[in-house]
Amino acid sequence: MGRGIDLAKILSSNPEGVQALDDMKDQLLIVLVKALGSRVTIPKLTLDNTQSDSLMMSYDPLFGTFEF
Repeated sequence: MGRGIDLAKILSSNPEGVQALDDMKDQLLIVLVKALGSRVTIPKLTLDNTQSDSLMMSYDPLFGTFEF
């Protein structure tokens, strides 16, 4: 789990909400891989080099869309 999920666990009195957030991350990853053609190959070194990076996400309720 990511740092955001870990922080949510610490601060949340709602474990179901934490699980829902983690599930949503899984679903978003599936959607992004499908959008890239259903197969993505990433070298381990590329993945390892993202440890200091953060991904910002926002939701637009007007259009019902997520932006990263």
